[in-house]
Amino acid sequence: MKKSIALFLICILSFVIGESSYAEYKALPETHFAKKPTFADVVVDTVRTDLTQIGSVRDLKMNIYRPEGMHDTIPVIIYVHGGAWNSGDYTCASLMEKDTGTNDPFFACMRALNMGCAVVTADYRLSTEALFPAMLWDLKGQIRFLRANASKYKIDPDRIIVWGQSAGAHLCNLLGTTHGVDELEGTVGGNLEHSSRPTAVVDYYGMTDLLDLAPDQYERPHIIDPRAMYEQADAPSSSRAQVLGFNGKGEGLDVLRAHLGNPGSPYENPASPYQEALYRAYLSCPLNFMDKNDCPFMIIYGGRDHRVAPQQSYELFEALTKYGVEAYMFGTTTTTHGNQGEFAANCALRFVKDQFGLE
Repeated sequence: MKKSIALFLICILSFVIGESSYAEYKALPETHFAKKPTFADVVVDTVRTDLTQIGSVRDLKMNIYRPEGMHDTIPVIIYVHGGAWNSGDYTCASLMEKDTGTNDPFFACMRALNMGCAVVTADYRLSTEALFPAMLWDLKGQIRFLRANASKYKIDPDRIIVWGQSAGAHLCNLLGTTHGVDELEGTVGGNLEHSSRPTAVVDYYGMTDLLDLAPDQYERPHIIDPRAMYEQADAPSSSRAQVLGFNGKGEGLDVLRAHLGNPGSPYENPASPYQEALYRAYLSCPLNFMDKNDCPFMIIYGGRDHRVAPQQSYELFEALTKYGVEAYMFGTTTTTHGNQGEFAANCALRFVKDQFGLE
C-alpha cells in the first residue's frame, strides 16, 4: 500500500511539475557556485565539542546569501549539508567547485536566490564533536537566531524553509516534527522567546528511523550486498552507530535493535543495559513526534539509493498522511544516493514557491 501511494504521487508530480517534457533523468546544469556570502561567518553561539577534547569549544557559524540588488524583506531557506553527520561544514565549499555526483540538491537550493529568496548555509556539530541531539540543538538555535535578527538581515521570520540532503535531511525532518519537544529544543544561541519551527521542509533522501536503515536495505540485495550494508549502517564503526554514541566494542545498531522492547513501546526496555542509547534512538526518529500541527514536507528520494532505502521516505510520507499534514513525494527508479536531477529540482523549487506564496 505504501509503495502504491508513493508511485501514484510520483506519477502526479511528474505530470504537474515536469514543465518541459518527459525527458530522461539528467543532472542539473550547474557545476560551479561562485557567489560570495552577503554576510559571511556569522557567529550564532559558542558550543562545546567535548568529543574532540574535553572542555573544547568552537564557534557555531552560518553564511547568509541574499539576491544581488534586492533590499526588501524576503523569505529564507536554510540549507543543511549532508555527510553522515561526521563531515561537511557551513561553508559548503566541497559542494561548490564541481559536480561530485551528490551536490545537485545544493545547486537546486541555491537557485532559490533567483526566485527572490535568501539562502543560509547552516552549521552544526558533527558526531566527532558531540553526540545527537547536539546537531539538532544547533540548527534550532540558528532558526531562532534568524528570527531574532530578522530586521538586521531583512528576512521574513514567518517564512523559513529548511532544506537538507541525507544526514542533513534527517535533521530537517526532525526540525519539521519536534517543535516544543523540550529534550530536542536546546538553548543554543539563546533567543528562546522565538520559535524553532520551520515553515516547511525539503527532504532529499533523509533518514527516518536509524535503527531500520540496515534492515530496510537487507531486503534489497539487488541494490547493495547485505554485508556491505552491515558495515555501512549497523557495525560499531558505522556513522549511524557513531551519531548515537553506540560505537564501542560489542556495540552497533544491530545490537541496539535486539534490545528494543515490546512493539507498543519499543524504546522502553527496563532489562536492557543500554538505556541511554535507546533513548537517543528514540529522540532521533521523527516518527515518534509527529502530529497534525507539523509543517508541510516535500520528500525526494532515489529508487536505487544504496544508503537510505526508499522505505524510509515511504514511512515518513505515510505518517504525514496519517496526521493529515500536507506532504508531497517525488522519486525516480534510476537515481541513487546523490544527484536527483532536473525534475526533482523543479518539484522542490515549485514547493518552495507555493509555501512562500511567491508569484
